[in-house]
Amino acid sequence: MTAFPDQALKQAQDGLKKIMVQWAATKTCDQDKARTLREQAASANYLRYRRSIPYFAKVCSMAGMNGDSPGLDQIIEHCMIPDDIFKSYPQGLLDDRDFQGMNRWLAKVGDIGPSQAAGKARNMDQWLDLLKKEGIHLVFSSGTSGNMSFVPRDENTWRHFLKNSLLYTPMTAADQGVIPSWKKLALKLLCQNMEPDALLSLTDRYGRLIFRDFDGYFCNFSGGAQGIQLVGQELAKYCRNAFFLYDAPLSPMAVRGIIRGATAPEEQAVIDAFLKTTVHDKKANYHRMLNALEKSSKRGRKAIIFGTPYLLLEICQEVKARKLNLRLKKGSAVFFGGGWKSFDGNRIPEEELVELIGESLGIERNFIAEGYSMTEIQGLMLRCPEWRYHIPPHFETVILDPELRPLGGDDVTGTLGIIDPFAESYPGFLITGDHVRRVKEQCPCGRGGPAIISIARSPGREVKGCGGIMAKINA
Repeated sequence: MTAFPDQALKQAQDGLKKIMVQWAATKTCDQDKARTLREQAASANYLRYRRSIPYFAKVCSMAGMNGDSPGLDQIIEHCMIPDDIFKSYPQGLLDDRDFQGMNRWLAKVGDIGPSQAAGKARNMDQWLDLLKKEGIHLVFSSGTSGNMSFVPRDENTWRHFLKNSLLYTPMTAADQGVIPSWKKLALKLLCQNMEPDALLSLTDRYGRLIFRDFDGYFCNFSGGAQGIQLVGQELAKYCRNAFFLYDAPLSPMAVRGIIRGATAPEEQAVIDAFLKTTVHDKKANYHRMLNALEKSSKRGRKAIIFGTPYLLLEICQEVKARKLNLRLKKGSAVFFGGGWKSFDGNRIPEEELVELIGESLGIERNFIAEGYSMTEIQGLMLRCPEWRYHIPPHFETVILDPELRPLGGDDVTGTLGIIDPFAESYPGFLITGDHVRRVKEQCPCGRGGPAIISIARSPGREVKGCGGIMAKINA
């Protein structure tokens, strides 16, 4: 008996979760089985998207895709969508605060149904809050043009977004020595003996088990629905104490208004508050965080420091300017990611940033880790000590040539495409704006499966993320 699309999707997702956990615990998995499950999920999602997302149905019609249950190769050839879909609304809708119009746009690009009440919002921040109360989570990002991307997630996709990475990231971090060996063993036993959903139900418990020895220092905002901010907010829940560089939510209205200009006095007031926090009070915020870090270090407590490359660079510069002799307790760690390592248009080499972090904070090299992700996907790729971003087995990655045709091979360079089986409320067959080199070979670190070696923005694509925005604000 053939499973219905949603049933087939759930079966594939459950299988992929098990493979994620296996890959986390043993560094290897059945790659052929993983691809079969990714294909099953993609075919089921194709039918769901066609049924409920007008934008995707139009793409299929234009491509002549009218049959049922296409294979993965057909989806890659005909149904991949640029991530610009998430900012395809007329900018005038936000300029005019026409949130009924924005709701109509959301209903075309996602499988969601915003209410008339949410459309009566006075401003963008209130609009996001009203949608959240309806179970619609808009995660936003912005490039240096100020054109906002909004990725609509229903409750199920939101849960995947927040939790799925926890099936494998704690083990991959443990492999680098961030947690004691006995905790690593306990975590490995949990991975090998529990079903994934049961493991996720213990997220709060084992998250606190792993990170309760740490004070957390987060070089980002304490609230807001921007991608990297959410990562910091989730990690902060598990630390014994949490300190945020900006003890305020990140306002999307302020981010857009900073670059495009205020359209109303209310918006100007939000921009002024944002600039006071990030520019006028910047030194005071750095000093407050560094003072807390220094006291924690003197008490012999381990620290986790998290942030974007841009802000971590400034933290290190502040340490040097204040001539602080910060040598954090052995086992302290730095995690960074989000945005682009861009300040004046040039990419900062990872090696240079890692060396600076080690010199300023006394962090051992293996305890400095970087993650690669994006607002539009449900997952995170952690970089190993061999400088490779390992692709978790639930993602189907595609490398595309300049004409957006898929490239074959075990070592290929081009535009990155990702097929995400856990994107349920919006089309998860995405062409990103990233230019990468992907290899398929056993990594010297021991972890199997494909990995990404280098990342840059594709030609003509703007600098994206918090790092680029903050660089422009402080220019």
